[in-house]
Amino acid sequence: MCIRKIVLSLLCISFPAVPAFAENTPLIIEHGPRDVKKVALTFDACPTSHHDEYDQQVVEVLTREKVHATLFMSGRWVEKNEERARELAAQPLFEIGNHAYWHPHMTAKDDERVLRELRGTQAIIRKLTGKRPKYFRPPFGEVDERVAKLAARAGLTVIQYDVASGDPDPGLTPKKIARAVVEDAKGGSIVVFHMNRNGVHTAEVLPGVISGLRKRGFELVTVGELLKSGVSDKVVRGKRSQDQARTAK
Repeated sequence: MCIRKIVLSLLCISFPAVPAFAENTPLIIEHGPRDVKKVALTFDACPTSHHDEYDQQVVEVLTREKVHATLFMSGRWVEKNEERARELAAQPLFEIGNHAYWHPHMTAKDDERVLRELRGTQAIIRKLTGKRPKYFRPPFGEVDERVAKLAARAGLTVIQYDVASGDPDPGLTPKKIARAVVEDAKGGSIVVFHMNRNGVHTAEVLPGVISGLRKRGFELVTVGELLKSGVSDKVVRGKRSQDQARTAK
């Protein structure tokens, strides 16, 4: 069955009613343990208005500098960039994450739609790459406890961030972006960038960010590697504010 048919079938069927959840709420992870000298760089990929939705230069910098990173891909982006998604998943430096299918405002969708978004994307990525993502980056950085519980039912842990690069903001200069990321990063930080050309200066700032973080003694790792050292006790309750969410488009 082709990938397109898989997602259409998953988006169109109805799942059984979701049973009540236990009182324990799954973590919505914003950062790893603060006592480790590790930082995770993450890159979101979803369809944009650009003709080319893949920033090859970002990947070239990461590969050249041998940076381990986590790439959160939407199901629709994977469908439109099959060969590139396959190549990225085969690269040992990279970990592949789930970024929903259509990139909707998940907190505004009902339970069945949220599960379709997550499960449909899981099926697409696994069919194309053989990889099954463990982590989910919510579109727009918007998440609440209900969405986190549904993600857990889909076998996913929600990964937010504590350092927003601001790379989609055309008003930020490359120098300002790089300086802010390097200065704001702490032990266990998770940084959000984009690799779909939604980041205006991403490829330009990455060498300075990588060099600056390494000079501060940080090892650059995937989210999975970061969380091997433990998880933070940070749980986000309710949607992120508009100011926080605007950099995670």
